Amino acid sequence: MNRTRTFLENLVIVAIVLVLVQTFLEDLATLLSWSVSIREALLIAGFFFDLFFTVEFIVRGYDAWRHRRFGYYFWYDRGWIDFLASIPLLVLNSGPALLAMLAGGVSIVGAGSMLNVLKVVKAIRIARVLRLLRVLKVFRRIKNADSVMAQRHLSTISATSVSVFVFVLLLLAAGSSVVTVPSLQTEYRESVTAAFDYIVNDGTLTSEGNERLSAFAGTQPGILAVETDGAIRYSKYDQGHFDRYYRANDYTVLEQAGVTLFVDLLPLNQEQAAANLRYFIIIVAVILTYLLIYSPHFAMTVTDPIHVMRRGMSEPNYSLEVKIPAVYRQDDVYRLAGEYNRVFLPMKDRERATEEGDSGGSALSLGDIDGLFDD
Repeated sequence: MNRTRTFLENLVIVAIVLVLVQTFLEDLATLLSWSVSIREALLIAGFFFDLFFTVEFIVRGYDAWRHRRFGYYFWYDRGWIDFLASIPLLVLNSGPALLAMLAGGVSIVGAGSMLNVLKVVKAIRIARVLRLLRVLKVFRRIKNADSVMAQRHLSTISATSVSVFVFVLLLLAAGSSVVTVPSLQTEYRESVTAAFDYIVNDGTLTSEGNERLSAFAGTQPGILAVETDGAIRYSKYDQGHFDRYYRANDYTVLEQAGVTLFVDLLPLNQEQAAANLRYFIIIVAVILTYLLIYSPHFAMTVTDPIHVMRRGMSEPNYSLEVKIPAVYRQDDVYRLAGEYNRVFLPMKDRERATEEGDSGGSALSLGDIDGLFDD
């Protein structure tokens, strides 16, 4: 049973590392306009990772509930990370994306709903940031200090920092979905809808063989193609280029008065992918800072002095003094260490001398405090 549990725990750790790599590569693939086949493979992998972690959360939650420890699992064992980085992503991100890919369709909206489409695209992509919470699950298993207190302290402070960062990003994204603020999305929407209105209102533009349409559409970065009566009047790229670099969520369709406009969403996806990569780098940098810089500092200034004092009080032959750096002399831990060096160690030496038959023993026996600091 223990071997099975260990195997499953290691499998989860491997899956966490792989999903972080997959998340990074999926955003990088969008940013660098990799081919559809590669991006779809990464999308499918993301879906199965989200499905795997959803099953993991359900199994862990059920096991904890069965042993009446669900509250402990959810709040103290970071079960909320397991939840946020699984079910919401499966329902809001990878699931809909996979269905759109399998359907091979695009959303058809009116010009007035263009902003809503852009907001949905942004909301779905920003939700992927939740996957970065998985970094915390890996961090908890990195034994960067021998002290249990140090592990717990660093795990808590890193979880707090990263969680606040992620939730602030999500709140800002949710706020921008409710309140329209100047952004690339709004500028893009205004540019596209203005161009669409111009094409619709000037019916001569869409007549067969009209070069004015090509000249005008070629100046509009958001227009991929214009179609009327089932015939393509303008296309920015040939069909082979579309098949290779555009998938379902990279474009949308506006339709009005018999005119169909294919709108390029890839620049907006690339903008969000670049933002997600920045978030990824920031979170990894924060975790590495705690691991490589703050962890040794915490050990030196908190756990190491306590470790020396604990051994001195519990081991008769251990009499090492605590080294007190001048810069930390007023810290509570080092003030206690000063009393340990000044009062306890001499008392311990006198007690040991008394036990060996020397004079000048102390009335206080080490037996009075023996075991005080034992686990």
